[in-house]
Parts: sequence; C-alpha cells; structure tokens
Amino acid sequence: MSTSSPVDTGANAQTEAKADANVGVQELIDRLKSEGVQEGQQQAEALLAEAKKQAAKIIDAARAEADTIASDAQLQAERTQTNGKRALELASRDASLHLKEQLQHEFRGWVGGLVREQFEDTEFVAELIREMAAQAVATLEPGAAGEKSGDKSGETAKLKLLVSPDGEKAIEAFVKGQAAQMLRQGVELQADRSLTHGFRIRIVDEDIEINFSDEAVTAALMRFLAPKFRQRISSLATEA
Repeated sequence: MSTSSPVDTGANAQTEAKADANVGVQELIDRLKSEGVQEGQQQAEALLAEAKKQAAKIIDAARAEADTIASDAQLQAERTQTNGKRALELASRDASLHLKEQLQHEFRGWVGGLVREQFEDTEFVAELIREMAAQAVATLEPGAAGEKSGDKSGETAKLKLLVSPDGEKAIEAFVKGQAAQMLRQGVELQADRSLTHGFRIRIVDEDIEINFSDEAVTAALMRFLAPKFRQRISSLATEA
C-alpha cells in the first residue's frame, strides 16, 4: 500500500489553486466582455434611435419647407397669372379706346370734308345765305330789335354777313344779283379772315350770331352723328 508524500500533496494543492484562479480570471474576462458587448449594443441602439429621431425631424422639416415653397410658388403663379390677365385686359381696353377715338377722329374728318366740299359750291352757299338771312330779317320787325337793345327808336337792327375772303366776291355777286332785297333791308356783306368755308350772320349791336362756318356745321353734325357712330362701333366690337 503506497502513501502520498507531503511534497506531492502540496504540489497538487498548488496546481488546483492555480487552476481555480485561471478559471476565475477567465470568468471575469468573459463577464467583462459580455457586459461590455451589452453596454456597447445598448449605446449603439440608443445612438441609432437618436439618429432615427433626428432623421425624422429633418425629413419632416424638409417636407414642411417643401410644402411652404410649393404653396408660395403656387400663390406667386396665381398672382402672376392674375396680374398678367389684368394687364392684358387693361391693354385691350386701352387699345379699344384708342381705336374708337381714332375712328371717331377719322369720321369727324370725313364729315368735315363733306361739309367743306359742300360749302365750296357757291350756289348752295348763296341759297343757304338767302334763306337764313331772310329768316333773320323777318324776325327783326320794327321795334323788336329796339326793345332787345334798349333802343326805342323803332329802327330795324342791321345784319352783318361774314364770309371767307375767298368767297366774298362770289357771294357779293349773288347778293347784288338775286338777293338785292337783303341789301335794302340792311344786310351788310363783310369778309372775315377767320373763315375758310361757310359764313356767319351777325346782328349788329346785339350779342347774337348765327354760325354757319364749316367747323360749326361739322360740330353740329357730330353732336347728332357721333353717338350713333360710337354705338355702331360698339356693336361691331361686340359681334367680333
């Protein structure tokens, strides 16, 4: 029967103690590794969650900004469209008014041309003078003009027939020939340089004048014709 020596027993004890120590160190290392990995994972997960939150905020902010930009762009586009439409309407209205004014100006020129052409007919003017002067003389009965002017003498007021210098000779020939009666009734013929066509009949000493110049006749005709002409233009514009 063999027995262990004290030396062997002590060696075994040391070996076992060393083995236990190694096991404890390894366990500690393993535990530290495990705890370190878990903590690292937790930190990583926390960082990832925070990153996701920040990314979501950035995306939401970007979307809000994009919506704002899109809304502003839409408003600007609508404003631009409205302003453009208004500008076109104003331009169209101005062009229409300008065209109407131009057409009316040309129409007045056409009417004035017809009047001047008619007044170049000496016989027509002479006949018109005869009629108008006769009516004027008839209204100036003895005493009538005197009452208006404050003259109690009862004399008939005289008439002045104002004609253009170019037409004076022709009109004078007519007056002396066919309408000599007017001269005896107090009608005085006088040239007026302000007249180019037509004539004026003026009651002497009275603030009364019958204006048959081409400008006056044209203006009188335009007062009658212009509204009808404008109405016709408006109807044509509506039809177009």
